[in-house]
Amino acid sequence: TKHLLGILVFEKRSQNMEANSKDTERLAEEEKTKTYGSFEFDRQDETSLKGGHGGYWNPCCPSGSDAKRTGHETYTVRTKSDDEVAKTPHEEQAKLPYDADSLRRAAFWVVVIGAVFMCIVLVMEATNASNPTQLPDFNGPVGWIAVLGALFLFGSVGLMFKEPADEYGEKPDAVLFQAFNALGIFVVGVPLMVFECQSGDDVREAVDFSWLDWLGLLGAIDIIIVSFWAHLSTQLIGYAMAPAVLNGVGMITSFLWGKIFFSEPIRNMAGALFSLFLLVLGVMLLGATQLANMAAARREGMVDGHSTGSSSIATAAAAAAGFGAGVMSGVFDGALMVPYKLHERQLAGPAGLSPKHTLAYLASFSVGSLLTAPVLIAFAAIREAKDDTGSDWKNTFTRKLKRSAVPGGVTGVVWAMGNFLSVHASKHLGMSVGFPLVQTGILVAAVWGVFFFQDLNLSRLHVLLLFLAALGSLMAGAACLAQMG
Repeated sequence: TKHLLGILVFEKRSQNMEANSKDTERLAEEEKTKTYGSFEFDRQDETSLKGGHGGYWNPCCPSGSDAKRTGHETYTVRTKSDDEVAKTPHEEQAKLPYDADSLRRAAFWVVVIGAVFMCIVLVMEATNASNPTQLPDFNGPVGWIAVLGALFLFGSVGLMFKEPADEYGEKPDAVLFQAFNALGIFVVGVPLMVFECQSGDDVREAVDFSWLDWLGLLGAIDIIIVSFWAHLSTQLIGYAMAPAVLNGVGMITSFLWGKIFFSEPIRNMAGALFSLFLLVLGVMLLGATQLANMAAARREGMVDGHSTGSSSIATAAAAAAGFGAGVMSGVFDGALMVPYKLHERQLAGPAGLSPKHTLAYLASFSVGSLLTAPVLIAFAAIREAKDDTGSDWKNTFTRKLKRSAVPGGVTGVVWAMGNFLSVHASKHLGMSVGFPLVQTGILVAAVWGVFFFQDLNLSRLHVLLLFLAALGSLMAGAACLAQMG
């Protein structure tokens, strides 16, 4: 009798387990959400009911426990569709209007076009094709070619900030990105300095300068900080908005440094104040554009591909953080010339700063960029080892290192080429013309942001008008500042 009762109990338990399994499958197929009471856990399939892959757990139902219903405890089950369960991080990027391959192709052609502009300027300078007796020279071609190249490159320098996640769902590491950015600046900067030192009678004496100066190192650190904040800002508010915020705040900060700290004379106080007003207005209009774009998307029931609700609140918070990061990048960008001005004050004689002194600073800037790279890589490695206490942290770090190499390096190369061309633009056209023309690179960035990344939907008339007004105000402020500041 005892043996028969044991068999019956075993068969009953087997039937109950089979019934529970069928009930679980029925719940997953027939209903998205079923509520039995106040306790909740999330699942995607039967495996996740036992603490396996997929899904995430409410604290009331810890990982590893079986989901069940007792006489006095009840749970809420939320299931996802098979498509959601099977979706990989790479497929999550499908909603983006671009992919990694198209972005890298675009960046490749930016580098090629920039190299063409740079080679033309270098050849014309080396062969004395443009050797005006007096500068600025508005009739010569070199200054205008340099302006076109600089505004194109500076408008495209942040393309790789928008690199999408890879098959592991990872984007380039922010710190390692800046390390390779610094290496890219060095790779382009030092050969250019060597070429400049060997060409032209007025700079041949520069071959004996020191290749490392603490002010050049300070400038190199500053540009990495600018890039870090710009990277964050671009990811949060898009490429149509972030460069414009950076440029607007950067011009205001640069003006304040020059007039307050270095006591530079103001040619026209009323004009300078009006220029600052236009720049501030432009930045404020950019903020209004972003808010208008979000509000229009919210009315249509979608924000960044998600239904409105908590996602719209998160998007508003991200927009605020993105503008804050853009302001920070602009503040440091406006201070980029401070080390150079200190270098000028330290070395310039009665006749002013010679070509030798200028090249000395640019060379130390490039070498300083090289020195910042291993420091950033070491910091990232220490952080990874601390966060990942397992034995596999080295493989993870190596994967992140490779993931960040191309986008970071390309960004540094593009910036270095743009900086070289902007120097020649100011040399041949003067600061009053060359500087504001180079600032029109924000128009190039706007084209990338609107048509390639589709960060803004300009089919809405009020968003379009606000955006154009913001860009116009920034460009007008730059022009007025160059003439009257």
